[in-house]
Parts: sequence; structure tokens; C-alpha cells
Amino acid sequence: MSQTNEKKSIKLLHKPPKGKLPALCLVFLWIALWNVIFQALHDVMPHEGLRVINWAFFISVAVFFLQEELTYKERFWYTLCGGTVGLLLAAAVSFFAKLLMGFGLSHFTAVCIPLVIIIGILILTRPFIPMFFNDVGFVYLVCSFIESDKMVANLPSHLLSLVLGSIILNLGASGLITLYKKYMAKKRAKMK
Repeated sequence: MSQTNEKKSIKLLHKPPKGKLPALCLVFLWIALWNVIFQALHDVMPHEGLRVINWAFFISVAVFFLQEELTYKERFWYTLCGGTVGLLLAAAVSFFAKLLMGFGLSHFTAVCIPLVIIIGILILTRPFIPMFFNDVGFVYLVCSFIESDKMVANLPSHLLSLVLGSIILNLGASGLITLYKKYMAKKRAKMK
């Protein structure tokens, strides 16, 4: 038997497409700048009440750039809407788990029942309403369960952090990349 498919080898080093590395450097500088700003403000921000939550703010940029098949505009809305749905679904799981524990169910059972339903909703509705029920929502749902009680108690702060992260980090980074691409296009046009 002859093999018709070539085996693809795993390359440890790749040469990035021309112009990609400077764009990534701009994104890196933008994210690094906001990490420094966030850490500086963290010491003076109130620790009670409405505040920016670190993971909900910064994870938005990670999921934004993982969605390579989408345009920047689509990525922005998928991240913002999906993250919001994920946070709200995590709060719903917590609410229904407490409700079920009030009926005498064990903590494990009370959490598993709404969690399985919510995961089913996320997975099964994705083909119909992808802007709201997507992988970003799943990421925010999972991360919310790291400290679910704190997340539910501070849900407005988590939602605010997601919105600010999406606006500041994602719009800022995509704006920088767009400006860089326009600059490079003008530079190429002048060289012709």
C-alpha cells in the first residue's frame, strides 16, 4: 500500500510572515503598558465595591487573539458578548446550585445538575447564536469557577472588567495593528 498523504512534520521554529512580527511587537507593548498601569492602579483602587478584576480584564485579550478566523470587529463582539454570557451562566449555575441545596441535594449534585445544563446550552446553541454562545463564553464560565463564590458576589465588577478589557485592550491592540498596516501600505505605495 502506498501512502497518498504526506506526513507533516512538527516544526519547532517558524519564520513569521513578513510584517507580522512588528505588529506583534505593537500588541506586546500595548499589553505590557496596560499591565504596568493595572498594577500601579491596583494599589490605589478600592478593595471594596466596584473594581476591575485582573483575570476578567486581561483574559479578554487572550481569547480575542485566539479567534484568528474572525475579523477584528467580529472578535471584539464575540469576546464581549461571549464573555458576558459566560459570566452570567456561571452566576446562574451558582444560583441554581444554592437553590437545589435548599431542597436537600448534596453540594456536588446541586452543582452538577445546573452545570451540565449550562454546558449543554453553550455547546448546543453555538451553531444558532455564535456571537453569544461561543468558546469565549466557555472560557469565562470555566475561569469563573476558580473562585465561584467571589465571582458571584462581585458579578458587576467582573462584567465591568470584561467590558473594560475588551474596549481598552482589544480595541486598542486592533487599532494599533490597523494603523501599522496602513503605514506599511503607504510605505509600499511610495516604493513603487
